[in-house]
Amino acid sequence: MNTNLESEEKKEGRHTTEARLDYRMPIYLQLREIVRSKIEEGEYLPGTAIPSENKLAETFGINRLTVRNAVDALVNEGLLQRVQGKGVFVVGNKYEKALEEDGGFISTFSVGSGHKRISIKEQTKMLRPAGNKYANHFNISLDDLIFYIRHFVTLDNESVSLEEFFVPKEILPELEIVDSSIFTMKDIFAFYGIELCSMSQTMEIIGGASKMSKLLDTPEGIALIKLTCNYRDNNGRLIAYSRSFIRSDKSSFSIKLHK
Repeated sequence: MNTNLESEEKKEGRHTTEARLDYRMPIYLQLREIVRSKIEEGEYLPGTAIPSENKLAETFGINRLTVRNAVDALVNEGLLQRVQGKGVFVVGNKYEKALEEDGGFISTFSVGSGHKRISIKEQTKMLRPAGNKYANHFNISLDDLIFYIRHFVTLDNESVSLEEFFVPKEILPELEIVDSSIFTMKDIFAFYGIELCSMSQTMEIIGGASKMSKLLDTPEGIALIKLTCNYRDNNGRLIAYSRSFIRSDKSSFSIKLHK
């Protein structure tokens, strides 16, 4: 056994799986299984992007088309998801129960005629102390850290809504590396084994002169709809809080109630 070679590989950060490609079976199938193993072993975490096709091709010394075939195979299996302009992301267990099955406000953006594209951008993600307001809300200490995330939603590059999420770090520390503009909070909870059991919502109308109206470039006289939501697990613990500020001229709402 060449212990010097093993030592050098460790120093350079090379993985032993990267040297296992051979010609006994198609290369793309071997790469597919290596990527699958990295997902199963937690090297590629749910909600995060895997290395680019160019990087994988360089790492394994193969051409990009071979890498694409391997990635496409895992996309077809549902383990990976391509996101235009952002890369390829690992998909974990997803939350499959629709919100409307529980009842609640369902928003629909007014797309009008023709093809229009909705874009969600993770504008801000930061850790901050809970402070009085959120310490009381989540029943945690003042100095406990919570994630604050802001999404900016556009429809064909025109502002539609701002969405804010607050999640205690102790509940979902992996949120720091997950792109929440790709997956919903419900899906992210499911990725990491947090069972979301209930959501409670409130809605109110806000006049057109608020700070959020300016951020959304809302026309004068157009009100905003403020939608808040509390997310709880199967023990009744509050695990997240969100609030959305939505232009009333760009959306409509319906509510479904169930026995």
